[in-house]
Amino acid sequence: MTLIEHLDELRSRIIKVGVVFILATIAAWFFRKDIFYLLLDPAGNLLHGKLYVTSVAEQFISDMKLALYVAFVLTIPVILYQVWAFVAPAVGDMGRTFTYILITLASSLFIAGIVFGYLFVVPVGVQFLLSWDTERYVTIITPTYYLAFVTRFLLACGIVFELPAATYVCAKLGLIDAAMLKRYRRHAIVANTILAAAITPSPDPFSMLLLAVPLIMMFELSIIIARYVNPTTEVTAHELARDETDDDNDVSEEDGPEEDGPEEDELEEEPDGDDLDETPDDHSEDGHERDL
Repeated sequence: MTLIEHLDELRSRIIKVGVVFILATIAAWFFRKDIFYLLLDPAGNLLHGKLYVTSVAEQFISDMKLALYVAFVLTIPVILYQVWAFVAPAVGDMGRTFTYILITLASSLFIAGIVFGYLFVVPVGVQFLLSWDTERYVTIITPTYYLAFVTRFLLACGIVFELPAATYVCAKLGLIDAAMLKRYRRHAIVANTILAAAITPSPDPFSMLLLAVPLIMMFELSIIIARYVNPTTEVTAHELARDETDDDNDVSEEDGPEEDGPEEDELEEEPDGDDLDETPDDHSEDGHERDL
């Protein structure tokens, strides 16, 4: 395909994603109140079911952001499918079954990450931060800060849960395997901690730890996925390591006789020295006999 054809295909796929996104936004607008109270639930009774606005249009803009956020989450499967369909020819023919498995796995993991964050991570983080020293601070939270914190945290959890899907693709292409991931486990822990600090919407270390723990857990799950998706490379690595061990043993066994060799040669050379010592005596005796 030429460059113009690639651009036309990209334009058509962006249009498809845009149409689905607009339809999802319209549908989410009618449920904006339910979405609003759903995102307030992680705070418990600390906010009393209300948020304070400090500008005239803040409440309207907040509802628009909620609708766009929900529309983005609902459009994730379409986005993943269109992106993969566009780049799939560049990585080879992976098959229709592989495409469906990939899209289903990536979409399910993203939704699972959001659900996990909503049920376990966000409530702990929000309630801990809102309950911090209430005797000195009065909590007046605006939707601009609260909804942005919660939605970004949920998106971060969804992105974190995409790590096994990325591992599945790379292992299927033969780029990584379980042995490689195990070898760089310590480096991955440090990298995951830095990544959690980068994508956490709040600068506090408590929120970073809440996101770093699931990220490390997803890395361990990725090792298991790579072991079953691409087991050949790992088996080959063990066989090569075993062959190298056998070769080293063979070389050590061959080195043993070579060390004994010079000693035997020295032993063989010693009688030759005696023969040389005896030779003058023979000549002297022959010379004496000649004189006689």
